Amino acid sequence: MAWGKGALGSCDALLKRVEDNDPKLTELVILPMKTFGTAELEKLSCAIESGANTNLQSISASGHHLPPASLKRFGIALSTQAKNAEQSNGKKCGISSLAIGSKDMGDEGVIALCEGLKESNGGLLQIIDFGWKNLGKDSLQAIGRTFASSKCLTHLDLSRNNDIGNEGIACLANAAKENVGNVAFPSLEKLNLSECNIGPLGVQSLAEVILGPNNNRSKPIDLAISSNPIGSESCGTLSTLCAIPGGGSIISRLQLSKCSIGDDGIKLLSVAAMSNSCIGLTFLDLAENSISKKGAKMFAESLAESWPDLVELKLAKNELDGEGVAMVMGALISRSESTDEESAGKKNSTLENLDLSCTNCGIEGAKAALMSGGLSTIRMFNNRLGSDGFHSISSLLQGGHPSIENLDLGGNDAGEDAVVALLNSIAVKEEDGIASSLSVLEIGGNKFGDEAQEALNKLKCAWPQLDVAHDKPIQEAEDEEEAEEEEEAAT
Repeated sequence: MAWGKGALGSCDALLKRVEDNDPKLTELVILPMKTFGTAELEKLSCAIESGANTNLQSISASGHHLPPASLKRFGIALSTQAKNAEQSNGKKCGISSLAIGSKDMGDEGVIALCEGLKESNGGLLQIIDFGWKNLGKDSLQAIGRTFASSKCLTHLDLSRNNDIGNEGIACLANAAKENVGNVAFPSLEKLNLSECNIGPLGVQSLAEVILGPNNNRSKPIDLAISSNPIGSESCGTLSTLCAIPGGGSIISRLQLSKCSIGDDGIKLLSVAAMSNSCIGLTFLDLAENSISKKGAKMFAESLAESWPDLVELKLAKNELDGEGVAMVMGALISRSESTDEESAGKKNSTLENLDLSCTNCGIEGAKAALMSGGLSTIRMFNNRLGSDGFHSISSLLQGGHPSIENLDLGGNDAGEDAVVALLNSIAVKEEDGIASSLSVLEIGGNKFGDEAQEALNKLKCAWPQLDVAHDKPIQEAEDEEEAEEEEEAAT
């Protein structure tokens, strides 16, 4: 990887390496402080179009203002490279990853680039980052026309483009239909549409693009649609992607945080999952969606049987309360307790990673989480457990934990005596005790003084492999603060 080293602000030395086809230069990163404009992009385009460079595979040049004419010229160079590669009998070598342009690129810039790429259906590009480029509906139409037929494109990032909206997604869908008779973006594996101001109508258009005219997409997609006002209504549409009758989920990972789905939305997802299991969905992010213990109960009912491949679940920043968390944990326990072969075949595989940060889980929820077997990572940051909470869960962590490898108890405002009790409990090491899996413990945001440091030292003797993240001891922090104040006063 090259970062544009050389004379301050100049890319000349770097571009010379591109022109000389330096075999060590496969990834080109041009930082925003470098000069990269029309002249520099022309040099890069010539090296690519002429075939002089066959080793470069990735270009990252975000943060640079580039005029539409230069972007079109660059697109033509990429198309020429793709056509030359198609005509050769060897391995298709060329630019497969691209991030280019600044936040003022806008529709004009993207349309120009796509015009250059249209003839080759997007060239050899597999990964494209159009994030935070001020795109609107016209850009989405151009992207649909250019890349919908691409057999190369696997990753498309359109995030942080607030002007896309419902109309932009509709334009993408319509353009794809016009240019593709079957499934659009057939090789797509990851699509990021976070922070694009997409609502229910946009989600409907998106579902049409993903599923294809006959629900015949075969390649699963990692879909990020967080921080969009999709609301509860859109969960019915998303269910058509995650709970396909007889087909499971065409979505492998679903990032749905901050989408205002609420209890009604989680109910729609849960009911659909109970009718048609979400087979193939491994990651689900439902953080910050105003889900209450009522929604947690409905989700728990489906969790026991209907998410068989779920590995990671994020429920952070939802007011589930202890009761809601306990119901979710109960569902996880029930799906791991099967004894007969018939029911065992129907049970879900065990969830590994669970985020319960800021869920107001309380002591009841924290204890339920720690008693659930199979989980390797649990995050319970900022749940106001306090000293009483730490004292209550200490017995559940005596000698460590048989399955949990990463445990986050940070930000719970526990007093030092409670932190000491927790550390002392984990430090217990009996010959016939459990074989602890605990390797990372996060307890920052809880009181940590000399007594806690002493307890930590004893813990390290018992479990030297355990990494404990904590605040600086109180006296050390005060000394540093005093030193900083003295230094400021002296200057």
